[in-house]
Amino acid sequence: MNGKGILDGVRVLGIEQQVAAPYCTMMLADQGAEVIKVERAGSGDSAREMAPILKKGENTTSGYFMRFNRNKKSVTVDFSKPEGIEILKGLIAKSDIIVENFKPGMMEKFKLGYDVIREINPKAVYVAISGFGRLQKKQGPFAKRTAYDIVAQAMGGLMHLAGQVDGPPTWLGVAIGDVGTGVFAANAALLGYIKALKTGQGEFIDVAMYDCMIALAERAHNVYSFTGKILSRGPDPLICPWGPFEAKDGYVALIVPTQAMWVKFCKAIKREDLINEDLDSGPKRAAKINMLMPIIKEWMADKTKNEVCEILMAEGLPCGPVQNSQDVFNCPHVKAREMFVTIPDTVMGEVTVVGCPYKLDGEEPIYGAVPQLGADNDEILSQLLKYDENKIAELKTKKVI
Repeated sequence: MNGKGILDGVRVLGIEQQVAAPYCTMMLADQGAEVIKVERAGSGDSAREMAPILKKGENTTSGYFMRFNRNKKSVTVDFSKPEGIEILKGLIAKSDIIVENFKPGMMEKFKLGYDVIREINPKAVYVAISGFGRLQKKQGPFAKRTAYDIVAQAMGGLMHLAGQVDGPPTWLGVAIGDVGTGVFAANAALLGYIKALKTGQGEFIDVAMYDCMIALAERAHNVYSFTGKILSRGPDPLICPWGPFEAKDGYVALIVPTQAMWVKFCKAIKREDLINEDLDSGPKRAAKINMLMPIIKEWMADKTKNEVCEILMAEGLPCGPVQNSQDVFNCPHVKAREMFVTIPDTVMGEVTVVGCPYKLDGEEPIYGAVPQLGADNDEILSQLLKYDENKIAELKTKKVI
């Protein structure tokens, strides 16, 4: 273990705001990449003003911003000024990967489209995150629309699947439209980087939130493609039992996808009489859900979540309690997996945040502090771009940085 991360030596330029691109670059930073976050001079990323606002003494900081921006450097730039564009060009020339999620057309407005970026740095991998896609040869009619997480979830098909059968479509409760897209984008960035290592040529990679949500909802869309049937909210037409079932002190998530598991389930609940030809497949059982649900509910009614799980797991069945954040935070398995980590913070001293979800045997993630706005201006401009003290002072006077 070198203590620097597997991406040590890789420089990522995050021309980013809010969630999707910052989550992508944070994943790269966790593995040791140097991430330079470009923010608007004066105001910074709008995420810095969003709740929850954490307070210590008279100082405050945004917990929202903290969720996606650990271990980065912050550089402020006024995009509207020529000197600001020159700073960006200098940073582009020195970067391996560029991740950007500004409004479609914004980079072109500042004459920093991929054609310009490629001239500045032919090896640069440019990951462009947007709501509906940016690649010209695959541009659809929604290309110029603005998208937020809830819009992407809705249009991609996820919200149609979430909620009660007689209720309205439901937001999933997490910003999967942003975070999921960020994960896809991080994977794409590394694909582009591998190409650059192999060929010496960079790549333009178009990552659309709409596309990513369709990919995450692939089961429903593939079922429609295969059968013409539309999967909707409520009981699954292909698998039963499936879903959260109520125990004495909460809910247990359960799935019985195969006939072998159905036999084990019937033995676990002491109902071997249900092992018959009428119930020997997922679709057959789903068709008789009105008969099966009362049986399962009655069996669970006098048992705790843990008791239900112990009985079913003893038969080798997949199940687990429905947990809230407090449950997860205090779970001994989660502690062993180090999914909550402590990072330093300028305002709070230190904070505990959700850590990296994958583990490398030979490397550990890098968990650094969230940057203060523009805190790294002097370092980046002087050491990386070789600006002298007078020029940096002039840029500050002109409010370019």
